[in-house]
Amino acid sequence: MFCYNCGKEIDDNAVVCIHCGVETKNMRNKEDKNVIINNSASSSSSSSNNIGRIKRHHSLLLDIIMIFITGGLWIIWMIVRPKYY
Repeated sequence: MFCYNCGKEIDDNAVVCIHCGVETKNMRNKEDKNVIINNSASSSSSSSNNIGRIKRHHSLLLDIIMIFITGGLWIIWMIVRPKYY
């Protein structure tokens, strides 16, 4: 089978193109979406490294709260800091 996006040859049972990452018609036809995308031998050695690749999402609200706390502490320090004349 050939990828309809990049045109390179891929496995007939592939659900994702290994070259460009676009899902194939096999992915759309599968009822069970819990499929193994990469079952090559090299994935076993890199599976232990997946912990470092996890994307961590944090909320914008937490960022805003931290900015206000930091700014508030800075303002308080500017008011109560020792002043040398």
